[in-house]
Amino acid sequence: GLCPALERKVELFIHGNSKDYLQHVKAYTNHPVILEEAERMKNCVDSKLTEEDKTHITNVIERIKASPSC
Repeated sequence: GLCPALERKVELFIHGNSKDYLQHVKAYTNHPVILEEAERMKNCVDSKLTEEDKTHITNVIERIKASPSC
């Protein structure tokens, strides 16, 4: 499965708002380049992915979490 911190990050990245996602990232780094890139990527996801895309991503993650080999 996924470690809880990574699972939370993925959840926020796909389904959360930018503010909550960036707060989560800031808990692990204050490096301005990383924070800027995280914000850029989150904005891209929010503007490009459809709800169907997000559902597919979530389904893949659920299968990974359920896999006995992970």
